[in-house]
Amino acid sequence: MDDPLAQAGGVTHKCFLDIAGEPMLLIVVRALLDSGRIGHVVVSIDDAARHQAEMLLASLDGHVSVVGSQPTLGSSVIAAIDEIPDLLPLVITTGDNALHTPEMVRFFCDALDASHFDAALGLTRAEVLLAKYPDGNRAFHRFRDMQVSGCNIYALLNRASVDAARVFDSGGQFAKKPWRFLVSFGLPAFLVYKTRLATLAQFMGLLSRGLGIRTQAVFMPFAEGPIDVDRVSDWHLAKRIVWHRKGDQPDATEKYRTA
Repeated sequence: MDDPLAQAGGVTHKCFLDIAGEPMLLIVVRALLDSGRIGHVVVSIDDAARHQAEMLLASLDGHVSVVGSQPTLGSSVIAAIDEIPDLLPLVITTGDNALHTPEMVRFFCDALDASHFDAALGLTRAEVLLAKYPDGNRAFHRFRDMQVSGCNIYALLNRASVDAARVFDSGGQFAKKPWRFLVSFGLPAFLVYKTRLATLAQFMGLLSRGLGIRTQAVFMPFAEGPIDVDRVSDWHLAKRIVWHRKGDQPDATEKYRTA
């Protein structure tokens, strides 16, 4: 149990953290299924935590499969696609996005219905997040025309997009760890990104050319979309927000701090 978050929560894996009375993984999976847009959820998790995840999700039998994860997000996605037939089109999220709601998932999937792209990613504009959480300290992607934060929700819509999943072999979270961006997308894209000379649309075009697929940005109008549980302070914030949604706690927007 090397993860500081798992240690803080007294659990064997971060995704089992208690969020307002429920394990985080169960909250994430329910948000996907309750959206009405996801027919089946595949949970990719470390082999050591696989049995516990299967037990936790047993009540959702028939709608959830649990498979062993690979060393990276990209390789885990590709392994799941290889193991389970007919997964495409595929929506991808992470087990620490405890604040995703059925409405968020539905919004993202609805945007894909009219898409002619191969892949998509969800983004929230900085002003949407900061209007509700003015003390927010998220890692924004900064472009010439806007600042955005990733929501950890993606889509691979066809076979052409599957190889694009390999961009996550370095682990993702490119705003927090820019070296991963360099490894995944190469020096030219990294320099354009760091200099902030391009608009987001221009940058998405550059990425699409580099990946060899058409990639769409879906703007998510939800302040909580980018808030994942990476740190102990994020965990406490997520608990406050979920308790507030249940009507059991004061306004969760009073404080927003990240370590």
